[in-house]
Amino acid sequence: MTFHFSAILLALTVATGTAEPAKKAPPTRSRANHATTPRAPIIGQPFDDAEVLRYLEAEGRKLYKAGKVKPVTTAARRCSLRLPDVPTERISLPDAAKRAEAATVVLGEFFREKDAIAFSSAAGGFFVSESGAIVTSLHVLKEKDSRGFVALLRDGRVFPVQEALAASPVEDLVVLQLEIPEGMKVTALPLAAEPAPMGSQIAVISHPEEHFFLLSAGIVSRHTVWREENGDAHLMTINADFAKGSSGCPVFDERGVVVGVVNNTESIYYDEDEKRRQVDLQMVVKNATPSWVLRHLVGE
Repeated sequence: MTFHFSAILLALTVATGTAEPAKKAPPTRSRANHATTPRAPIIGQPFDDAEVLRYLEAEGRKLYKAGKVKPVTTAARRCSLRLPDVPTERISLPDAAKRAEAATVVLGEFFREKDAIAFSSAAGGFFVSESGAIVTSLHVLKEKDSRGFVALLRDGRVFPVQEALAASPVEDLVVLQLEIPEGMKVTALPLAAEPAPMGSQIAVISHPEEHFFLLSAGIVSRHTVWREENGDAHLMTINADFAKGSSGCPVFDERGVVVGVVNNTESIYYDEDEKRRQVDLQMVVKNATPSWVLRHLVGE
């Protein structure tokens, strides 16, 4: 992996935001005929993002009407999963990205809006177990009017979220079990047990503003701790791009091993105007939850 690094001037003001979008209408980039049946994304072919969203909603509504989609509760704190072995050899970025793409999902959410059940892409996630367990950020589940979630796999299959297996409010993580057919195995990503060193080459597969399965690359910039009232939250800062809609997506290294989970961004501004509005954006800090924290959550 290669990268380019630019120096940034000292900033004065910071605004923090999670990496998932507010509920909104789907993007209007596509000119597809919306009277036709939406098509599943096909591996190796260009994305029509609006068509992908239409397809996810159409397949999700079939599951919702069948009673397969239900609100998710997060009482459990830990679980025990059989995780993939962690490899030691480096692989090419295209090979690592291909595997991460296969293991990454798009989460869609049903929620009540006035008298209707609305739908929106909520965030991302990735498989950590061949049995169908995925990880995402806990804040993705915080919509108070949520009626449940579905997950789109890269190959076009859509499954409902069955239950939450474990959650950490402090570290902002949740492990979800998809309802997949018995005997089916999925592509799962291994989790690093140690913090990725500063300067390590990493990449991200994410869904910024419904630009699905977008690859960005960079380095690990630092590790930090946020002192919260209910405990210490551990974060890994990277300079690979992501944006809202990317919460829960994997950050992986040159072995194809997950070293972090996309979490939030911090926008750093130079100054405020006379109305105390932040002006002159200088830098956006990208934070992920390190995978060693996640390994504690799944019982290892």
